[in-house]
Amino acid sequence: MASIANVVLNDGQATPVAKTFSPTDATTAQAMWHDRTSGIDIGFPQMTLSLKKLKSVNQVQVEFSIPTLEVISGADGGYTPSPKVAYTTVAKLVFLLPVRSTLQERKNIEAFAKNALSNAFVTAAIENLERVY
Repeated sequence: MASIANVVLNDGQATPVAKTFSPTDATTAQAMWHDRTSGIDIGFPQMTLSLKKLKSVNQVQVEFSIPTLEVISGADGGYTPSPKVAYTTVAKLVFLLPVRSTLQERKNIEAFAKNALSNAFVTAAIENLERVY
């Protein structure tokens, strides 16, 4: 069992910036990390990793959520409202790994998932909302 530690991931800017996700919670089934650089708790980007052992399949899920806060356009009579979430961008990767699967089969499905995210069709769909025709 791996011990929880910081996770450093590059963002998607033209010149990538390394973001550090610090551990915030860990149980036997799920771990959670947050990028606390914004200083506003409700606006922290989050990463979770969970492993559920079911009867015939193990489910591994990696999830990212990035909240975007409302833009405050000034004070109302000297009062600045509290920050609130306008919307949240989410990515979920779910791996269903049969208990009978081999290590090589699990390595293959992981490699396919990683490589698909750099594929031009997948990138165009995510970044530019383009359909494949």
